[in-house]
Amino acid sequence: MESSRVTVLLSAMDLSDISILNKLNISGSSVIIDQCDEESDEWVTERNCLFVKTRERGLSKSRNMAMRRAVTLGADICIFCDNDVVYRDDYEKVIKDAFDRNPDADIIVFFIERPERHKPVFESERPLDHLHAMKIFSPEIAFRLRSVRRIGLKMDELFGAGAKYGMGEENIFLFDALARGLKIIYVPERVAGTVENESTWFKGYTEEFFRNRGAGYYRMSHFYFLPLCLQFAVRKRGLYRDSISFSKAVSAMMKGRREYLREKRYFIVGDHLTGTGPANATYSLIKAMPYNTLIQKRKGKALRALEIMLKSGRADALVFSGHSRQNILGMKTAAKHGIPSVYIMHGAVEYENRINRVPDEGMARDEREMMKLANRILAVSPTFEAWLKENYPEYAWKIGHLTNGVDLDRFYVNYRAGILSAKSSGDEAGVPSYVNKPIDLLSVGGGMPRKRINKICEAVKLLREKDGLDIIVHVAGVAGADSDEIDSYDFVKDHGILNKDDMRKLYEESEIFIQNSVFETFGLAPVEALLAGCDIILSGACGVREILGGLKDDDIIRDPDSPEEIADKIKKILKEGNNERILSTLNLEETCWERRAEELCQILSEMKK
Repeated sequence: MESSRVTVLLSAMDLSDISILNKLNISGSSVIIDQCDEESDEWVTERNCLFVKTRERGLSKSRNMAMRRAVTLGADICIFCDNDVVYRDDYEKVIKDAFDRNPDADIIVFFIERPERHKPVFESERPLDHLHAMKIFSPEIAFRLRSVRRIGLKMDELFGAGAKYGMGEENIFLFDALARGLKIIYVPERVAGTVENESTWFKGYTEEFFRNRGAGYYRMSHFYFLPLCLQFAVRKRGLYRDSISFSKAVSAMMKGRREYLREKRYFIVGDHLTGTGPANATYSLIKAMPYNTLIQKRKGKALRALEIMLKSGRADALVFSGHSRQNILGMKTAAKHGIPSVYIMHGAVEYENRINRVPDEGMARDEREMMKLANRILAVSPTFEAWLKENYPEYAWKIGHLTNGVDLDRFYVNYRAGILSAKSSGDEAGVPSYVNKPIDLLSVGGGMPRKRINKICEAVKLLREKDGLDIIVHVAGVAGADSDEIDSYDFVKDHGILNKDDMRKLYEESEIFIQNSVFETFGLAPVEALLAGCDIILSGACGVREILGGLKDDDIIRDPDSPEEIADKIKKILKEGNNERILSTLNLEETCWERRAEELCQILSEMKK
């Protein structure tokens, strides 16, 4: 299947099949999110369509789901669609050409003719500003999926049909895009028209309408909220004067602002910038959280401490992600104000430092204090949750888990197109694919003893000497107690700490990834390796195993200290491969960070302030 560059994202309700594609004249790639009473996925090859049925409700929620699903298809350019939009025959070409003419544009807004607008907003191509962004109809919005996902841009699920505030989601989307530095171009080319259809949200100029409008205006801009309300009340007075008075309309918009300000708000405290495993997880979680989530932005201990104290009073709950001494200050501040706190544990610092042969009594003492002060402790996998309960029984009553998610945006997955496929077991002559060929093997964790990369090196030495395999071991990560031993092998390339781009390149150039840890609370690296096309081998201690349904015995190292077992597993994976098998069972929708954010919000909402 060769995906079209333009993918239509259609949100609909109670469809029996995909015949709506004919009604809307959709000829290229598409993702249909059907809000109904079922849960299923169907890939319709002949129509290049992913047909998703879901019990979830809400226009913005379904559009966010469509964007996530489009990632798994390797989509490039996407355009929102409603069930009353009929495309012109050459809509794909029009959209593609516009993006080709504007290679630096992240979002392009086109013209869709409809009863309330018979001509474009502008007569020529030009950047779209905040004022005119309020005149845009959501199916007119096309965007580069990578640009939007890179910054965590999504529809605010509090707004739109089926949500608490039933309008304004497309305007908020464009305002957020502008605020985050995306370039938006208006192209006055007609890509579609509309057919008559009953509105699912507009029920007249009622008090609820103005309440929703006020909440939307405040969400768009705190500073311009009042001018926006007044201009709307004045400009539309002729349309609503028979339904509601001017003063009541303005009052209702003010009420909408007050209601929005009462929406639950959470404060996430923790490093999300340095590129470490916990920092990457925290960053991904932040991107997936609701837009009103507060985050830590200041650098330097003094400023960060002040920020924690100031923002804590504005939050309904605090989430501390990862180990930091400043968490103690934050948890005490939260307790003083009666605000519940959650501690997300990405690792067990006291234990890990001990097995890494770098014990630190100060860090261990801080960790225990954080566990004591937090109202809830969330491990990053069920396996780690069980370990914590066994080793810290005094806190077992408040320990749960929030399994790490899969960041769909670290690597684009197009498994339906066969871009990621299992390694070949041999060539046409029947010779195994690993004979007389250099093999790149990757592991991360640097010289930390708990990663047991030294045992991987011993296994590779056996394979090079006994089987004549030309294996190069690539190691990434911080130096540690095992670094000298690892670097003593002439077939090892120690890359040290790499940035995201270099790490991605290393994943993509490697055939096999091995995580041989004796203790691994989750481990995001194996998933990143999978998404980059690697075959993987894991130790039984890796918590990430719980989201990888396609694992077999040959993929698991039972004894991380046995070079012989590791060597045997490498030979089997070289012959058979496992990337496609494992990846095909990975439920990207259920394991994505958006799902984890929903789970966290549910946990937080159940905690009493």
